[in-house]
Amino acid sequence: MMTMPNWRVLSVDDDADMHKDLERILSSRMNGQDFEFTSVTSFDEGLSLIGSHRFDLIFLDVHEDRHDPDPSENFEKEDQRGEELLDSLKSIRFVPVIFYTGFPSKVKHLESHVVKVVDKGAPPAEVRTAVSAILETGLPLLTRHIEEQSRAYIWDCLEEPLKNLPVDNISKDIALLAARNLANNLSQTSVKSLLGSDLDHITPLEMYLYPHRGDTCNPADIFKKKKDGTLWMVLTPACDFEQDNAENVLLARIYALPEHHLYKDWQAEAKTFKELPAAQKGRKSEARVSAAKNRVKNLVNNRYKARYRFLPGTFFLPDCVVDFQDLVHLPNSDSEKYEVVCSLDNPYREEYMQLFSNYYGRIGTPDYKKEYVWEKVEQSFVTD
Repeated sequence: MMTMPNWRVLSVDDDADMHKDLERILSSRMNGQDFEFTSVTSFDEGLSLIGSHRFDLIFLDVHEDRHDPDPSENFEKEDQRGEELLDSLKSIRFVPVIFYTGFPSKVKHLESHVVKVVDKGAPPAEVRTAVSAILETGLPLLTRHIEEQSRAYIWDCLEEPLKNLPVDNISKDIALLAARNLANNLSQTSVKSLLGSDLDHITPLEMYLYPHRGDTCNPADIFKKKKDGTLWMVLTPACDFEQDNAENVLLARIYALPEHHLYKDWQAEAKTFKELPAAQKGRKSEARVSAAKNRVKNLVNNRYKARYRFLPGTFFLPDCVVDFQDLVHLPNSDSEKYEVVCSLDNPYREEYMQLFSNYYGRIGTPDYKKEYVWEKVEQSFVTD
C-alpha cells in the first residue's frame, strides 16, 4: 500500500489570519493527507523561499497591499504581485499553485490542472477540492520521487565506490550512470506503481509522445493539415528518413470516430428506430441497431477489418480511426502546410508500421469450398 507523504505547503499572503484558516481547512477531511505549512506575509520572502526550498504546493494571494494597486479601484491593471510571483516560480522549478484570493476574476485566465483559483469567500470544501485535484494529477508525488531517487542513488549507492577511484579516473560517465539509474526508476511500470495505477492496462496517454519532440518527421507521427484541420499519420519507414530517401512522405488519413461511416450507420439506425411508432418497434428493428452498434464496437476493439486501426482519444487527440487505404504522398516542399500533433510511442509505433506493411503487402488467394471440406471431415469423424 502506498504511504502518504507529508506535503510541504508554502502559503504567501500578507494577511496572517489567512494562513491559520488554510491550516485549519486542510487539517481535516483530506483522506489521511498531512500538510506541513510554511507561511510568509511578504511576497519577496515567498519568492526567496521558493528559490531555496522544495515545496509540493503553494497558496498565493493575488494582491499585496504594500505594493499593488487596489484591484477594486484598478481592476484592469495586471501588475499584481501574485501573478508576478507565479511567473518567477515558472523560471525556477515546477510547483502547483492555488490562488486563494478575494479577486479570483483577475487570475481566472491562469487556471489549469496545476494552477487553481479559489475565492477566499468560498466554502472550505472548495479549497479541499482544489488541493485534491492537484494531488490527483500525481505530479507533486512524481517530482518528489525524482528528487529522492537522484539523492538516494548518488549518496547511498555511488559515494562509497567513488572513494576508491583515482582522482584522474573521474569523468562525466558518472553523471551518465546516475542518469541511466534515474531513467530506470522512471520507467512506465515503476511510475505507475508509484502512482498506484493499474499495471495490467494502459491509459490512452501512455500510447503517445506529446508534445512532439524536435522538428524531425518520424514514422507514426500524427500531423494536422493547417488548411482544413484533417489528421494524418506518417507511414514512411524510418530507414527512408535516416538515409534521406524520403522525397515524399506517405500519409494515411485519420478520421474522428463520429466521421467514420460505421459510426454514421449506427446513428442512422438509432435515429430510424427512435422515430418508429411504438407499434412498429420489434426485434428486427432492434436487431438492426444492435448490429450497427456491434460493428462500431468491433472497430473500436480493432476487430473489424485490417484496413482500419482505432486510436483512443486524449486531451490533444479525439477518438479516431486510421484508414490504411486512404493514402496520399506529400512532397517535402509542402510540409509547412502541416503541423505535428503528437507521435506514437514504442512499441505502438512499430506495431502500426507492421500492421500497415502487412495490410499493404497482403496477397489475395482464391478460397477453397470450406463447406465441402468440412463435410468430408465430419463424415470421416469416428469415436472409439
